[in-house]
Amino acid sequence: MELIYDIVRKLKRQEIRQVRQLITHTAFEYDKMGKLFDLVTRYEQQDEAFYSQKIYGKDPDNIFRVTKSRLKRMLENVLLNDKSLNSYPKPISARLQIRKKILQAEILLGRGAYLAGKNLLQQVIAQARRHDLNDELFQAEMLLSRTQSVRLSVREYEQHTQRLLELNRLRASIQEATILYYSISNLLGNQSLKPREQEEVRQSIDRMAAICEETQHPPIRHLYYLAEIYYHQVAHTYEQALAFCESYLDLLKREPELRTQQRLAAAYGQLAQVHLNLQQLEEARRYANLALKTFSPEEMNYLRGLELMFVIDFHAEALEQAEAHVSVAMAHPEFQASRMLTARWHYFRACLLFKQGAFQEAYLALNDTTPLLSDKYGLNLNIRLLEIMLLYELEHLDMLETKILNMRQFVKRTQKAEALSRPRALIRLLSTWHKHAYDRAQTLEDAQEELRILQARHHGQPGVDLIRLDTWLQKRGGHGT
Repeated sequence: MELIYDIVRKLKRQEIRQVRQLITHTAFEYDKMGKLFDLVTRYEQQDEAFYSQKIYGKDPDNIFRVTKSRLKRMLENVLLNDKSLNSYPKPISARLQIRKKILQAEILLGRGAYLAGKNLLQQVIAQARRHDLNDELFQAEMLLSRTQSVRLSVREYEQHTQRLLELNRLRASIQEATILYYSISNLLGNQSLKPREQEEVRQSIDRMAAICEETQHPPIRHLYYLAEIYYHQVAHTYEQALAFCESYLDLLKREPELRTQQRLAAAYGQLAQVHLNLQQLEEARRYANLALKTFSPEEMNYLRGLELMFVIDFHAEALEQAEAHVSVAMAHPEFQASRMLTARWHYFRACLLFKQGAFQEAYLALNDTTPLLSDKYGLNLNIRLLEIMLLYELEHLDMLETKILNMRQFVKRTQKAEALSRPRALIRLLSTWHKHAYDRAQTLEDAQEELRILQARHHGQPGVDLIRLDTWLQKRGGHGT
């Protein structure tokens, strides 16, 4: 049933009407397949037994599974209908149509219809050049080359071969840049980096820049700008990140073949993130709203945009709006799609509950943040710090010494000396706090250097370091105040 629901959630209203019409005119009985479709569109997702009992009055058997399979096949056909390609943004629709023509041409050539196949491939080549679809262009030229090997003179075929080799070199460079981009975005999006790892990422981005200049390929330039934006945010060079954000948005406006609603929304989201990091909350909110309005509510990117809105509202002390964002996110159909994303939302919820004074609930919410502990240079520390602050607020002072000691050992074990400026300052601040029996005033007096370092090096992953130890100690009372 999961596959059926996955398709039904993507159907537009006219496609749902089309399914009902197809079912009405199908050779199979409407009472079976039609009733199953009605149930699927009426109820939240249930298990097979629920639907089988409703339709047949018994547990699911082969008869029910045949009905389910027929419905799934019909839904797939509606989604894959040629007319449905027109609902995609123009560049994506063009790519899908061209790929379909390549497949048709290969079938025609395989059946010996040489002229028809060649004509179709020539259409593909013209369209692929117009839309900068290098991979599809290479595939079409390659098919054409195979059919012409016995029809052209040696001189003519050699010219074609050289053109094909050049296309292949360009294709390989573009694929290399694409692979590097997805590797970079995964790495920067899921964990904080040590200086050595950050330098390796920088080298990969420089390689992307070289390919970008060599190929002058707009889709690669779009990926290169995104990689620079991610990198400069992680490196906390936000002015450079803002410059690349503006270049990226300008590229989308200048290149209609690149411009899609998804990419415009991503550009707005990046501008919102950078303005947030520059503490320009109104600009951040403006761009974040533009991003959310552009994304479709049921997709994963909407959930990421919602995360940005949560962070903005959290920093702006708009806690009711932040709480509403958490509720919407946790009811989102893609909420469980990524373990890391799900865990981040549980961390956000814990921070919000902490801010609202619901310390016991916040402490329990930390149980669902386990996947984030794999980020040993950022999120792991944030979760440990939040746990220590929660234990203090819950007056479990007997547990604090063990937690502080564990965190000190963790930092010592997992992080190299060159990466320790912020963690060392945190550990020294915690140790001073513990030495003074959690006396806030005495701790703040003796830890001026640590506070200065933490203010100057306020890292954490952008938008994730929501509850800061130094700020909490300065605002929160304690023993001896």
